[in-house]
Amino acid sequence: MLPVTLAGYVVAVLTGLERWEKNDEGRHAFPDARLAGYVTDLAAPHARFASRTDGDRRLAELLLSTRLSSHSGGAVAYVTTHTSAD
Repeated sequence: MLPVTLAGYVVAVLTGLERWEKNDEGRHAFPDARLAGYVTDLAAPHARFASRTDGDRRLAELLLSTRLSSHSGGAVAYVTTHTSAD
């Protein structure tokens, strides 16, 4: 899963990132990626759910329009996760 953020707020969620490909220039692509959901308006956020997979929708419902505290590493930021084992 990849939450896409703008100013710390989740505006889109991508899933299906288990398989990736790398081209000759070092860029990565995720051919099986799915857009789970996205926010249509930042002033008055309204979530839209794009994936038909139940798990994707649940992840999007949990994350869209929420604020994620992250540590920037450049183009990618890292977020601490909590699992049931934590």
